[in-house]
Amino acid sequence: MGIGTGIGTGIGITEEHRALAHSVRGWLARAAPPGEVRELLDAQGPAALGTRPAHWEALAGQGLTGIHLPEAYGGGGGDLLDLAVVLEEAAYGSLPGPYLATALVGAVLRRAVSPGTGDLLRALAAGDRTAAFALTPGTLTATPAPGGHRLDGTAPPVLTGEVADLLLLPAADASGGVLWFLVDAGADGIAVRPHRSVDPTRPTAEVRADAVHVPAHRVLPLDSALVADLAAVLLAADACGSAARSLDTAVEHATVREQFGRPIGAFQAVKHLCADMLVRLEQARALTWDAARAADEAARAADEAGAAGSGGEPARPDVAGPGERGIAAALAAATAPEAAYTCAKDAIQILGGIGFTWEHDAHLQLRRAVLARQLLGTADTHRLRAARLAEAGARRELALELPAEAAGHRAEARPHLAAARGLTPAGARRALAGTGYAAPHLPAPYGLDAGPVRQLAIQRESREQGIRLSDLSIATWVVPSLIAYGTEEQRERYLPATLRGDLQWCQLFSEPDAGSDLAALRTRAVRTDEGWRITGQKVWTSAARTADHGILLARTDPDAPKHRGLTYFLVDMKNAEGIDIRPLKEITGEALFNEVYFDDVLLPADAVVGEVGGGWRVARDTLGNERVHMADQMTFDSGLEALIARSAGLDEATRTRIGALAAEAHALACVQLRTTLQQVSGREPGAGASVRKLVQTLHQQKVAELTLELLGPDGAVDEPAAGRRALHGFLMSRCLTIAGGTTQIQLNVVAERILGLPRD
Repeated sequence: MGIGTGIGTGIGITEEHRALAHSVRGWLARAAPPGEVRELLDAQGPAALGTRPAHWEALAGQGLTGIHLPEAYGGGGGDLLDLAVVLEEAAYGSLPGPYLATALVGAVLRRAVSPGTGDLLRALAAGDRTAAFALTPGTLTATPAPGGHRLDGTAPPVLTGEVADLLLLPAADASGGVLWFLVDAGADGIAVRPHRSVDPTRPTAEVRADAVHVPAHRVLPLDSALVADLAAVLLAADACGSAARSLDTAVEHATVREQFGRPIGAFQAVKHLCADMLVRLEQARALTWDAARAADEAARAADEAGAAGSGGEPARPDVAGPGERGIAAALAAATAPEAAYTCAKDAIQILGGIGFTWEHDAHLQLRRAVLARQLLGTADTHRLRAARLAEAGARRELALELPAEAAGHRAEARPHLAAARGLTPAGARRALAGTGYAAPHLPAPYGLDAGPVRQLAIQRESREQGIRLSDLSIATWVVPSLIAYGTEEQRERYLPATLRGDLQWCQLFSEPDAGSDLAALRTRAVRTDEGWRITGQKVWTSAARTADHGILLARTDPDAPKHRGLTYFLVDMKNAEGIDIRPLKEITGEALFNEVYFDDVLLPADAVVGEVGGGWRVARDTLGNERVHMADQMTFDSGLEALIARSAGLDEATRTRIGALAAEAHALACVQLRTTLQQVSGREPGAGASVRKLVQTLHQQKVAELTLELLGPDGAVDEPAAGRRALHGFLMSRCLTIAGGTTQIQLNVVAERILGLPRD
C-alpha cells in the first residue's frame, strides 16, 4: 500500500512524477532504512554539531539536493512540483536530516539570485553545503553597519540548524520591516545550540547572533510573503507524506488486527475513521499540488519579466504579490499539516494500545506533524490569511491545458456545432442529438465514441461558441445503461427521443425501508401471461409527476440472494394503470420529491432491461456512469463568493471559517482537475470522484449554514424581506448528505473499495 498504489496517486499525477516517486521510495528503502530512523528516535538527545546523516552523500549523488534548481547552477532543472513529489516520499519514509530545510533555502535562493549567491546555489545543488531557516525574526534585529549589517538576538527554533552550513534568517530593522540574511553557521558571533526536539529525526536548534557582521551581498532581496509561500508548499508536501504513512499504517493494522472474532477494519467506526483520513489526505495532496504549480508559474513569470527587462541576464528577484501564489499556498498550509496532524492521531487511535507504545513508530508521524505545525503556524492562521487574500481579490483560476491533438478535434467539431449557435439550450440539444455532438462520450450512433481529449475539446469549442445544452437529468445515467443492456428495440424506441430531450425520466430505486441498501428492496414483480405485475412503494423520486418514463428496480425472485433477485424495468409513467404519485412535502415546505405507489401495475414483457434477475448489474451501471467533464473555472461558487464579499467587516473567528470553506472549495476544484488530467492521460481517475462527493455535500451545507447564521435575527424570519432565501438554502442543504447514498454509506464504500478494508 501507500503512495502510488491502491490508496492514492501522490502529489504528482503524471507518469514522470509517478516514476520519480517510485524511484525515490526504492532508494530510500536502501539508503535510509527504518533502523536509522529508529536509532535517532531512541537516542532522544541533541546531535553533535555539524554531523550530517549517513545518507547525505548518496542523496546528493541521486541529484535530489538540486532537483529543483537550474541546470546553470548544477541542478536538475526541475521545479517546485518535482521537489514536492520527492519531499512527499521522503516524509513517507521518515527521512531524517536537513533535506527539507536545505531544499527550501535552495528554492528561496533560486528566486532571489543576486551577486554572491550563485556559488552558494551550486554548493547546495551538489550537496556540498546544508542549510537551515527560520520563518520569523524572533528577537533578531538588523542594524546598518559599514559594508553590510549587524545582527543581534535569537532566532525562533531553526529547523535542523545543528547540521547547517548556511542559515537563512529574517531580522527586524529599525523601520519595522524585515530583512533576510544568509549567514554562515560558523561566522564569528553565531552560536548554535541543538534542542531536545519534538522530532528527533529533524531537531530544531537555538541560533543566537552577537554582533554578527553580514556583508551586503548576503542581504537577500526577498519578500517575506515569498518565503512564507515556499515554506508552506514544501512543509505541506512533507505533511502529505506523513499523512499517507499514517493512513497506510492504520489500514494495514485494521486489516489484520482481530477483535471479537473479526478484523477491526470490518467495524463501521474504524472504516469511517480510515475513510475520513483518506479524504483529508486527498484534499491535502490536491491543494499542495496546485500550490506548487502556482509558485512555479509565478517564478516563470518573474524569469520571463527579468529576461525581457535585462537582455537575458539572471532573473530578477521574485517579488510577485500575494495573488494566486499566495492564496494557493495559504490554502495548502491550512490543510496539509492539519491532515498530517489529525491522521497521525487517528492512526494511534486505531492502533490502540500498540500505538501508544514507544516501540511502535506511529508516534513518529505525530512528532513530525507537530514540528511542522508549530513552525508553520496552525491551520486557523492560514485560513485567516486565505480569507484576507480573498477579500483583497486574490483568486486562483484553474485551467485545463489540453494536448496538441485537441486542436484537430475542435476544428472538426466547429462546423457541426455551428448548427446550434444562438439556440436555446433545449433547441441546441435537439439540433445536435442526431449528430452525436450532444453526447460525444457515447458510442455511435448515439455519440462519437469520443475519448477524454476529444470530449473536452468539444466542450471547449461549444463554450466558445456560446452553446449550452439542456440537462438530461436522470437520463444521463439511463442512456448508457440502455446502450449496454437494452434490446435493439428498446434502444431505437427510447434513445433518440431521450437524447433530443423529448423524453423525461425518473428513477424508481429508493424505498422507505431500504434507504441506501438497494439489495433490500421489497417492491415485487411477478411474471404473468400478460407481462409483469408490480406491487410496492418507491420514495424520494424527483420528477415523478412530470416524467414520461421511469427506471424501476424490483424483486422478481424472493428466494434468491438479495442482489440476484432483482430485475430492472422501464415504466411508462403516463399510461400505466395503477401508479399513484403523491407529492412528498419536504422540510422546506415544497414538494420536489414524490412517493410512488404501484398497485398491481402491469408492465409488458419487453419492459425488462438486461436479464431477469440481473437488475443489480444494470442498476450499478446506471449509478456509476459519468462522462469526462472539466470547465476552466474560478474555484469559489456564488455562495462562497457572497460570504467573501461581506467578510471584511466580520470578526476573525468568522473570517477563519470562511477561509476553511475556501480551502474546501479549492480542494474540490483541484481534485476534479487532477481526476480529469488522469483520464486525459488514459489512467484510472483514482479516488477523486468519491472524495468529491464526500467533501462537496458537507461543504455546501457549511456554506448554507454560515450564510444563514450571518443574518442574525433576520435568519429566523421566513418572509421575502428577511431571511427566506437563506433559510430555504439551509433547509434544502440537509438533503445533500442523504441523496444518492448517505455520507455514512459513502464512507463505507470508500473504506471497502478504495482502502480494501473487509466488508462488515
